[in-house]
Amino acid sequence: MAKVFLTTPPWQPFHTLQGLFPEVPPLGLQVVAGALRAAGHEARVFSAQHLRPMHPDLLRAVGEFSPDVIGFSNSELPNAPMVLKVAGELRRRLPAVKFFVGGQAPSFSPDIFLAPGSPFDAAVLYEAENTVSPVVEALAAGRPLDGLKGCAWRDPGGELRVAPPGEPPADLDAVPLPYREGSLYRARFTDGLYAAVETSRGCPYQCSFCSIPGYYGAPRYKSASRIIAELRELKRMGVTEFSINDDSFGTRPDIVREVLDAMLRDNMGFRFGVQIRADIIAAEPWLIEMGARAGLHIAVVGFEGYTRKVHDEARKGNSADINREASRILRRNGVAVYGTHVFGGPGTSMRDNLATFFHGRRNSDIFRMTIYTPLPGSKLYEELSAAGRLAESRPEDFYEGKYLIKDAHSPLLVQLAYFGLLALHYALPDTLLKLFHRREVIREFNRRAYRGAFHFVLGKLFPFLYGRGVSAAPRPAPRRVS
Repeated sequence: MAKVFLTTPPWQPFHTLQGLFPEVPPLGLQVVAGALRAAGHEARVFSAQHLRPMHPDLLRAVGEFSPDVIGFSNSELPNAPMVLKVAGELRRRLPAVKFFVGGQAPSFSPDIFLAPGSPFDAAVLYEAENTVSPVVEALAAGRPLDGLKGCAWRDPGGELRVAPPGEPPADLDAVPLPYREGSLYRARFTDGLYAAVETSRGCPYQCSFCSIPGYYGAPRYKSASRIIAELRELKRMGVTEFSINDDSFGTRPDIVREVLDAMLRDNMGFRFGVQIRADIIAAEPWLIEMGARAGLHIAVVGFEGYTRKVHDEARKGNSADINREASRILRRNGVAVYGTHVFGGPGTSMRDNLATFFHGRRNSDIFRMTIYTPLPGSKLYEELSAAGRLAESRPEDFYEGKYLIKDAHSPLLVQLAYFGLLALHYALPDTLLKLFHRREVIREFNRRAYRGAFHFVLGKLFPFLYGRGVSAAPRPAPRRVS
């Protein structure tokens, strides 16, 4: 059996979201490691998401484990150049080791990761539990990948080959438990560890800008009993905080009710956060009330905007009234509102964007706004690509801070307005006062937002400080637990 070392992209200054949630471990790799170990392989997960490229800790971990195969995860397209750079340097140092990559970005764009001269021998596509083990076994044994499902590679003639997709797990209860040993961080708000949990995969909604339906297909759900069993296992491990990484939590309220009831009945004492739609909150206020009693302390809500044009373009079913009601319900129950918003959609005007900015700030305890970006795998990307309306194709441009759509707005004006409004947001007294908010979760997340903005600006002004080589400055990280 093979020894498989699984790792993440390193920290980069455009990853402001990563700076906001630094304790969240790489759940996708933990799931893959669980599947590999169930198949008899030895797997280790190492999170490099808070380390500079080629950090000594990464090199030490690789050296101590002495793997046969190294796998990288990469869910965000702008990570691609750095993932290729780090994998290339590791391959230069370890020529006998085989390399593969997986996640959303390689699944939608395997050609980027398997270009001629790439350090990767293969890409594992989409959900990997049922396909990763045969690929690893073939790589470790030096066998060709022909005949395997759910992977891509270059044949001896240099032609890119993409196999038919593998069957994703239909029954999530049957998926092996994630292997979390050695890849958890210390919790920030409690004395314990932090974990990530999934209760479902996929999403029944079809928002134009979202890549989740294209990646996961039809939504699938874990049973309440499986989720409760995982939470009890986390409790045994010393976990006191967790995030539910579902793209849209609460789409099956009956399962949520049973899980929250068990958490309250067993007095599990967790603090946790979720991503959830505003319309679910407004329609099911009991979910937030019950969740808050069970330990829910922050909710990431995609408000997107506050005008009809923004909502129509997002195809999400929101409205300004739904957004405000969702915010009221969360705040009434003591749950911090992390509001996310889009800026500069092709069918919107500056008036729509200003409404997003002013109402979004008022409706959020932690305010986030990103440029309307066509993500590979989303309906938006497919439509714009087919119409030849993508202004850029370089992976590093898809970081949600650059305007990439032709024939709609001036990219320069969109970016000037966007960054100008963000600068105003961070300079306004009500934002600054949140740095001293009486509630720790609001205070801490706003401090993280300022740190992320600071590193982002430095990364743009002085790119040589970050990620251009092995001497780049490290990002302070939460304490890892062995």
